[in-house]
Amino acid sequence: MLGILALVGIHPAVLTAIAAIAFGSALLFSSNAVRRLHTLKQAVLPAREWSSGGEVLAAEMAYGSTAMQALAGLAAIVLGILALILANSGVLTLTALVVLGAAVVLTGSAASDAVLSLMRPHTFRSSSFGRPAE
Repeated sequence: MLGILALVGIHPAVLTAIAAIAFGSALLFSSNAVRRLHTLKQAVLPAREWSSGGEVLAAEMAYGSTAMQALAGLAAIVLGILALILANSGVLTLTALVVLGAAVVLTGSAASDAVLSLMRPHTFRSSSFGRPAE
């Protein structure tokens, strides 16, 4: 809605800065969701005494994705507030939007992988060592 009003010409500099703040807030508040989805996925899987290297790597990616989303959201909020305070600061608003876009592109795969892995059925078959294999 803010973008449509800005396109119409109603205070475009102010509305785009407010949109950057709103998107940054949404990214900041939703950053913990990827970590929680990964924790939920681990709780759904059957208990095992061992974990594969892929599971450890997925956990590290989920936690790194969470941190990056939170940092990008905070940066967009700060840049949006500075754009509202300072005069002629369209560069700050555009920078905030670039930061938000880059964060969504870089961390979106971790979120979609966490959601899709919860929807996939996990089938286990016995391996030659007597442990369940994926």
